[in-house]
Amino acid sequence: MLLAATLVYLGTLTSSFQTPAQDPYPIWETDGISNNSLAARRARVMQEMGPGTFAVFFTNPERNRNNDVDFRFRPDSNFLYLTGFNEPDAALVLAPSGIEISGKKVTELLLLNDRNAGQETWTGIRLGPERASGVLGIQVAISNRKFSQVLDAIGKSGAQLCSLRNPPDLSGTVSTMASDLKTWWGDKEKKSGLASTLSKMRVVKSDEEITLLKKAIEASALGHCEVLKSCDATMRESDLQAIFEYTIGRKGCEYVGYPSIVGCGPSSTILHYESDRARLKAGDIVCMDAGGEYHGYSADVTRSFPVNGKFSKEQKEIYNIVLAAQDAGIAALKVGEPSSASSSPAAKVLADGLIKLGIIKSADELGRYYFHGIGHMIGLDVHDVGGGSLKPGMVMTVEPGIYIKAGSPCDPKYWNIGIRIEDDILITTAGPVNLSAMAPRKAEDIEKLMAQKGIGNISLTDK
Repeated sequence: MLLAATLVYLGTLTSSFQTPAQDPYPIWETDGISNNSLAARRARVMQEMGPGTFAVFFTNPERNRNNDVDFRFRPDSNFLYLTGFNEPDAALVLAPSGIEISGKKVTELLLLNDRNAGQETWTGIRLGPERASGVLGIQVAISNRKFSQVLDAIGKSGAQLCSLRNPPDLSGTVSTMASDLKTWWGDKEKKSGLASTLSKMRVVKSDEEITLLKKAIEASALGHCEVLKSCDATMRESDLQAIFEYTIGRKGCEYVGYPSIVGCGPSSTILHYESDRARLKAGDIVCMDAGGEYHGYSADVTRSFPVNGKFSKEQKEIYNIVLAAQDAGIAALKVGEPSSASSSPAAKVLADGLIKLGIIKSADELGRYYFHGIGHMIGLDVHDVGGGSLKPGMVMTVEPGIYIKAGSPCDPKYWNIGIRIEDDILITTAGPVNLSAMAPRKAEDIEKLMAQKGIGNISLTDK
């Protein structure tokens, strides 16, 4: 990888050269959220804001990984929800009553990076202000270097700032703009925040959003299937991670929705285990929590399975308790019920099952082996915004689990068994729909699939 210092140097030398406006802006896929839908979202936010107000939505900054290497950029979810724009250093201004920019009254304005021929040699073609309106369907776009002029225009309009929680740990250009806004506004009163408005909007998914979620979820389910077929005791946890992430990449996912969790044996009892380097051991259980992200929308799927393809008696006993709890939890997800409706029925099944096995004596002891929530909304964030009563179009997980660490006060035959089963459930008027059902859930179906060979069993050695 070439040094970023070289990029800065070349960018400085060539900053006076303009990239030809006619250069094609690469649009590789057209199955994202439509410009009409994005415009409708912005209009709804401005309606909630009311006249005589304004709000500024900053995207995430680029984040450093190590030295001169950055993590791959991912926009702030609220910003992405309102713009569909995937480049850094940008801000969206909404002003329902309008502000005057270059002699034109506008209600929505995108600030973004100018194009730079030298930098584009390294980064690829950028959108630039000149064509952002046409590509994104936004009213006006200008250089982010003109943010102070925008503030002047807002000041002349007399609009009141709507408070909004910005992305954390801002840096770079977005940090400068946010700082300028804070200094300019000072201690003047702010109108109530927009967080609840955006939460209510984002929690119920449109048909377009459900389509994107289905693509992420189906890719993830297929990834889990390939892991089940490929798994054997010659592998490391990282091999299973690689099989999953290759598969979702082949199905179009740009990212994982979160770092893949692949824990074998003792690590199966650790909820967010991310080392993923240990060798698999025959006879152990693997708990694998992994989901892909497609066009910003994240899946969240977990499967638990035996390394050697056959559950032991004790593993199957625990597994079937968790599966029954998940079934009870999914069945409770009905329109009008609280989003927490899964919690009590699932917990009752877990407690009853562990009592029957003699692992606990009463339901009060369940927290020793089950210590997380039953599920959460998914969407632009894997732990997405929203809650309240269930409505058609919501998508949430149901993910009960039992985690029995070595040394637990129960028969040692159950030690080092960590089982979690997680699926992504669409709420509909006809009842809950399991969008990740392609990945088998029943123990016998898992064993049957694991008897097959998968892409991970193909040798990488030249012959």
